[in-house]
Amino acid sequence: MVVDVAGVGYAVSVSLQTSEQLPVPEAPVCLLTYLQVREDRMELYGFATAPERELFELLIQVPGIGPRLAQTILSGTDLAELQDAICHGRVNELTRIKGVGRKTAERMVVDLQEKVQQTLQQHAAGAAGPPGGDVAMADEAALALAALGIGVAAARQAVSKAMARAGRVDSVQQLVKLALKER
Repeated sequence: MVVDVAGVGYAVSVSLQTSEQLPVPEAPVCLLTYLQVREDRMELYGFATAPERELFELLIQVPGIGPRLAQTILSGTDLAELQDAICHGRVNELTRIKGVGRKTAERMVVDLQEKVQQTLQQHAAGAAGPPGGDVAMADEAALALAALGIGVAAARQAVSKAMARAGRVDSVQQLVKLALKER
């Protein structure tokens, strides 16, 4: 898809899951993105939800899975079903996804099982919202920290700690300052 940002069109690769959630063409859209920078090109990947982007980022850490295959994997099954298959080591279910062979599926389970379980536990703990603030504020603060060069996982962890300690946070700026102190 092409996203128009202030008159500049950006080509964004999205999964089938994300494309089904997009509004009609020409309507405003908000996507979370991942930019892959290579020597010869830059590619932008878009996601409708933070959990989808998080799983994408985990998938591309697995040897043999690049961004395109990760998008294919996310397009091949429901996000919750994919996470469940990884958590429970259902290799046969993973091999049904186009482009995923037995070795890749086994590697996904070995490399991601614990990480996906931790992610699911964090989302379950945060389902009622982070203590003293809202999910959108936490996401925005984590993105701001990531823009400052802090790793995504470290940024989210610092934001969670800051929100837990502060109790109440009134702005993203305040949350970013508190999270920087947690590092």
